[in-house]
Amino acid sequence: MWWCMANNWQRFAMCVVIFIATQDVLALTLANHDKYKVSNADMWHSITAESSEISFPFLQQALNESPGPVPTVLGLQGGYGAKLRIENSFQDQKLWYVLVNANFIDTGLAYWVPDTEPPLKLANFSQLSDSQSPHILHYQAVSLPIAAGETGELYIYVSAKHFAYPLSLQVLSESEFYRKQLLMNSVTVGSIAIMLVLALISCILFIRTHYILTLACAGYVGLHGLGWATASGLMDDLFDITWANTTYGGMYLFPFAIACAAYFTRVLFNCDVRAIKTARVLSAFTIASFFLGVIGFFLKLYQVFIIAHILALIWLPITLFVGVSMLGEGDFRARYYLMGNSLYAASLAYYMFTHISDTPTQLYPELIVVGALSLDCVCILLSLSEWLKNQQTEYSRSYNQARFDPLTKVGNRFAFNEEIKALNKDVIIAFIDLDGMKSVNDRLGHEQGDRFLQDAAMFMDDCLKGKGKVFRAGGDEFIWLIDQVQFTSYEECVRTLGGVVDKIENKLERGGWNNVGISIGMASTAGTPSISACLALADERMYQNKRQKITEEFL
Repeated sequence: MWWCMANNWQRFAMCVVIFIATQDVLALTLANHDKYKVSNADMWHSITAESSEISFPFLQQALNESPGPVPTVLGLQGGYGAKLRIENSFQDQKLWYVLVNANFIDTGLAYWVPDTEPPLKLANFSQLSDSQSPHILHYQAVSLPIAAGETGELYIYVSAKHFAYPLSLQVLSESEFYRKQLLMNSVTVGSIAIMLVLALISCILFIRTHYILTLACAGYVGLHGLGWATASGLMDDLFDITWANTTYGGMYLFPFAIACAAYFTRVLFNCDVRAIKTARVLSAFTIASFFLGVIGFFLKLYQVFIIAHILALIWLPITLFVGVSMLGEGDFRARYYLMGNSLYAASLAYYMFTHISDTPTQLYPELIVVGALSLDCVCILLSLSEWLKNQQTEYSRSYNQARFDPLTKVGNRFAFNEEIKALNKDVIIAFIDLDGMKSVNDRLGHEQGDRFLQDAAMFMDDCLKGKGKVFRAGGDEFIWLIDQVQFTSYEECVRTLGGVVDKIENKLERGGWNNVGISIGMASTAGTPSISACLALADERMYQNKRQKITEEFL
């Protein structure tokens, strides 16, 4: 530090601050900067208190009588206190804020003791009593009313069921605090809002489609969103909950979110058919995650915390393996899935690293992971949309195969039965038989016979446009379904359909199909007791027409 000593007092003060921050000396000089960090190491003393009401004399005595600080509170639980000497070298009045790098806090108390003034109790800060403290998500904060040029000691007491981070402190100026508050709150709220809206969309899709996959997607996305809403402190800020520490809720919800994610992955890529071993792994992981989530309600928080992180460490390679495997098979959905999960995996790995590290280079781990997770959820919904599109395509294909004749492209008998059941008005049913079909097959072959059926069906469909629908009953037989409302009487319909038959026969003849014709029989549902009776009567009249034509031809 010899080069610092050679310069003016202001530069020397800056060096002192740097020295303090790096050497973890429990003293801090506020000079020339808007933010300062005091590391976790050798700062906190274990304090056993019978209640959350900690008086200043008790805290002062406990710190003075402490055998020594603990190396770190990371992974510990219970109550801890610290004393930090602060000198404010600024010559103008500034409001400062102290941020505690933890949101898992049941009790947070702070006292400011100026050298020339009596102790001043600051606002309580914790999830259970934070109505007076500044609201900044992922942290606990308390304002520090230190006067210009004032020197004193800051006493802090915190207690929690589990300390997930190295418990460092940050001292920020008013402008720096508001900047950080805006960044933390806006990004977190925006990311959580995205996840919850996507979950709502998935729920709506489930109501409309009844696909379990959409419900699993809602659980995957929504539980992550709810988990971060609780873990960040947003839930408590919105509803002012003081009977329970809601920040612990994220750890309890995480196993259920992972269970939904594993199930979603298995169904999304149809692993039960395409990758049976992967499907078994995902099924086992789904059951295990759900089971661990249930028993977590009966465990201590640090145990739930460990379970959640173990599940995350297992899930990260699984999800990346599945994404890479499915992408290798050319599955388009895997691009969205792998993109989102790669981003989330990287951010989650960094987030877990911050739980065991207290390096000063950490850049907003909570924002990185919650932002990456919201983007992952967008990608997950995009992969779901691709799955739904494929399902729609498959459904349309199956629907067409089940209801349309593959040769003539008109409706089949199943489609006719569906149509007739849905009717709530009188119709006319016409039975059609193609005359000369056997002759075409015998003379020209069955391939030409199929072409004759295709031409006949096409001409029927063209000539009946606006009057009715054509269905193939089987072989060379067809059924016409005619809306009777279009005609003033049954007799008018008979005359009109007779003209349609003549038109179709002329088209067949012009198409090169000689010695063929159409026999037709019609009946109205208005003149028969039931649909089956109407069908039987139309069939009978069709055969009468065929016999009549044969007789006329013979004569």
